[in-house]
Amino acid sequence: MSIFSTIRHWFSEAPHFEGTIVTTERVGSRIQKVTIGLPEKVSGPFPLGSFVVAYAWGCIPRAYSIAKTDARSFTILVSFSGGGSGARFFRDSPLGTSTVFYGPFDDFPYHYGTGRPKIFFATSTGVAPFRMMIDEAMKEDLSATLYLGSPKESDIALKDEFVEIARAHPSFIFSPTLSNPDPSWQGARGFVTDHIAKNAEAMRKSDIYICGIPPMTMGVLVALEKIGVPKDQIFVQKFG
Repeated sequence: MSIFSTIRHWFSEAPHFEGTIVTTERVGSRIQKVTIGLPEKVSGPFPLGSFVVAYAWGCIPRAYSIAKTDARSFTILVSFSGGGSGARFFRDSPLGTSTVFYGPFDDFPYHYGTGRPKIFFATSTGVAPFRMMIDEAMKEDLSATLYLGSPKESDIALKDEFVEIARAHPSFIFSPTLSNPDPSWQGARGFVTDHIAKNAEAMRKSDIYICGIPPMTMGVLVALEKIGVPKDQIFVQKFG
């Protein structure tokens, strides 16, 4: 699909609605968790792994994966690290602010019934779609691992939630990996790609989900190819 046909689809064919900011919370030094209330004509929950396009300031499109969703709202994660228009909009807008959302777009589904463990690779707010996918893996009684890349410990999105899931479910491993940690950091250092060759056998036996910045995504894909992970076990969030 060309960029022109994509834009035409958004403005003429794609479902859209006006959502309202109902809660906002800082969940990392540079990450905001924002919950959007749905209008009466729209009901959730939205499909697992879907994303929406928000029109910040009424005119600037920004795509966000959905971290949580229920009948009357959905939650996104917004990063301030780049200082972009979408980040400034959600940072500065008070509760009750409304804006137009297009979607949800469902191009990154969770794959049920494969019987394989789930391994998730993310950086920063790219972890959003994995919040609910990890819950689904636990419901399927599958082992799951989250490799989440961040510069510093204070940048880790939803850290407390993932720590609590790992505490409640020994089959879930949470491995935050810091590229610029403080000396006191006791966890993994480096990049999420560093885990692949070290765990090659587990990777080949698992379903792999990837969501984050393009350099990380490409690095993970190249590393997985080198160790022979079947392509039909690899799933990437591409935002359409």
